[in-house]
Amino acid sequence: MVRYTDERNAQILIALLKEYGIRKVILSPGTTNIPMSGSIQNDPYFETYSAYDERSAAYMACGLANESGEPVVLSCTGATASRNYMPGLTEAYYRKLPVLAVTSMNSSRNVGNLTEQTLDRSQIPHDIAKYSVNLDPVNNDADASYAELLVNRALSELSCNGGGPVHIQLISNYAATFTTTTLPSVRRIMRYTMEDEWPQLDSNSRIAIVMGAERAYSKQQEAVLDAFVEHHNAVVLTNNVSGYRGKHAVRGALACQQLVEGNPKAQELLPDLIIHLGEQSSSYEIMGYLDGKPIKVWRVSDDGEFRRRFKRLDAVFQCSKETFFEHYSQGDSFSDNSYELSWRQYDERLRKTIPDFPFSNLWIGKQMSGKIPSNSVVHFGILNSARSWNNFEFDSSVETACNVGGFGIDGALSTLIGASLAHPDRLHFVVLGDLAFFYDMNSLGNRYVGRNVRVLLVNNNVGAEFKVSTHIGSQFGEQTDDFIAAGRHNIDHFEDRLTRGKPGHGPSPAQAWAESLGFRYLSAGSKEEFLAVSDEFLAEDGDRPILFECFTTAADEDAAHEMVLHIDNTRTLKGGAKQALKKVLPTNALRQLKKAIK
Repeated sequence: MVRYTDERNAQILIALLKEYGIRKVILSPGTTNIPMSGSIQNDPYFETYSAYDERSAAYMACGLANESGEPVVLSCTGATASRNYMPGLTEAYYRKLPVLAVTSMNSSRNVGNLTEQTLDRSQIPHDIAKYSVNLDPVNNDADASYAELLVNRALSELSCNGGGPVHIQLISNYAATFTTTTLPSVRRIMRYTMEDEWPQLDSNSRIAIVMGAERAYSKQQEAVLDAFVEHHNAVVLTNNVSGYRGKHAVRGALACQQLVEGNPKAQELLPDLIIHLGEQSSSYEIMGYLDGKPIKVWRVSDDGEFRRRFKRLDAVFQCSKETFFEHYSQGDSFSDNSYELSWRQYDERLRKTIPDFPFSNLWIGKQMSGKIPSNSVVHFGILNSARSWNNFEFDSSVETACNVGGFGIDGALSTLIGASLAHPDRLHFVVLGDLAFFYDMNSLGNRYVGRNVRVLLVNNNVGAEFKVSTHIGSQFGEQTDDFIAAGRHNIDHFEDRLTRGKPGHGPSPAQAWAESLGFRYLSAGSKEEFLAVSDEFLAEDGDRPILFECFTTAADEDAAHEMVLHIDNTRTLKGGAKQALKKVLPTNALRQLKKAIK
């Protein structure tokens, strides 16, 4: 009976070597790599060789990989042993030979602390490995899942885009025991290119196509995706940064906020397969609903990178989305559209019962989203604006965008202005909060700002995101304003903030700045004031850019946020109890109580 090391990171590596069909291993003597050598030497699956000179071992691996056409694993200990792999790995790099160098060491905490046989391998020459990763000790299931992802990335790079050498630094905790008789169950993440045979798609699968940030779809791209949906029982879940705005789009944020534990719809609407497109999403709601569920995930991306957004990834298709959808849209159309219909019916039911929010970003979004002129572009600031407006639908000709790449508040205005230059004949809107506005306000002085720019500033004089009751920052009450939410900046400290810009009072700082640059300025501090001037803001025939400043309060923003979370109250008692706690406790406190009400 083969006995394996009890160090779980090494177990995962060995198990995945088998999943990838990698058998050939050259072992060099040492102590820190005993978890590898002691496990592999008696496993008949592996074809093992010994080489006490690591320089020679690496060159042996080059010859063996080249002649056999198979990947070869190297294993050595710490100290200068690993340094001697460099000449051979350089050879492998420039010849694209699949050599995996596994260099073992004890705790990385010892680096730089004069610990014997401990060298700093955190940076390696760029031309000895295509990919390099640290595989730390595994202490729990979350660590194990992440280690599995890292090893998958490493092993896949041996053959990806022409192939080449890869480096794994395996950190040992010196357990020194070998009592494990069965390796852990691991999942190989498959990468498919155009040259591979692709897997069959189960005709009975309910498929959710989930989109991150993408450029707007062309008519041809839209048609290809439409055809795929019509060949399968699929739904397209979209958000502010989705490029697709076709007939099968369902804006999923409003529904996903309701799909909490205890709501029977939460299980009913789960897919069997997620097809993940694009980059980061602006919808925490959609991603949160699907995150960590036992659902198969396929990612489609030209770069072929392993991006595991849902804590699971089964396959990556390295191709364009058009190629993917065309491949899986062969044959007759599929008559069953029940899955999309279930999502659409639930979404429509919720939209009919959206409450009358207090004057807030949510109320403004509800009023204005459907009135944005056709063919316009709307940008959103991070995070209140992006989240609030994700709940509402726009005309299909309206493009929406948000800086979700870096996910910072710092550049929404500048991004809007840049976008407006590309199409001066289209209205370009941005919706953002006061922190984001003042962070980037200098961009309004750019001499290229055109009359097609519309800025909707929702000014609650604080980072309201930190004050909503579900946020960890809310537990400090009014103290949250002082530093966490950066309140009370950019105001006239000697005047009531709700009187700014009114007759007989001085202008708000935003008004003074915008008007000095030739902007038309509008303001509202109530629903009635908003409705009185909103049409002017939306007018397509303006002769100058417009700043529309809406004064809300953090309390109203929080109240509206709570209301949108609870549109559907069809929950069990257990689910309702948890939701009640969420009203009074921040997320970190809820984690401590979670087990008590399971």
